[in-house]
Amino acid sequence: MDMEERKVAAFTGHRKKRLLCEGTDRQVPVSRIREEVADLVMYLYGQGYREFYSGMAEGFDMIAAEAVLQLREHHKDMALVAAIPFRGQPAWFDPQDQLLYRELLGEADRVVMLSEKYYRGCYLRRDEYMVSRASIVVAYWDNVREGGTYYTVRKAVERGRRVINLYTGEEITGATDL
Repeated sequence: MDMEERKVAAFTGHRKKRLLCEGTDRQVPVSRIREEVADLVMYLYGQGYREFYSGMAEGFDMIAAEAVLQLREHHKDMALVAAIPFRGQPAWFDPQDQLLYRELLGEADRVVMLSEKYYRGCYLRRDEYMVSRASIVVAYWDNVREGGTYYTVRKAVERGRRVINLYTGEEITGATDL
């Protein structure tokens, strides 16, 4: 079965501080990001997408996971897959995000633990894992050409995946858009 037939979505986006543009004039309310993610997940559901991967990092990943779980209350055939780079991932989260992480993990339909321990490159391996399974990647990328979100978007484009960037509201269709 090819990727288009599978209709699997994966999320990638910035961590909390960068996501919210804290300390800048571009500050975005979390409620707006949540609403945009929920709207897009509902659209994708209507297009036949049922499986959604989150890397469970604090920030956009957990916002997207929350949106899937909230919508799953009304659409029981939706599935959240938590792709965890290493077991101790939430150790550096603030206490509130650690609690949210545990709650989300407890509600996920499937948890994939890619490593027991942290190692250099484990986050990128997680991102590659999700891209390899997805037919579409939903990103919240500020168009800065560095960091994990950029890496994941670039990998998705290289592998021929559709990429929707919620930050700009546009689809990234090729390397010239990067």
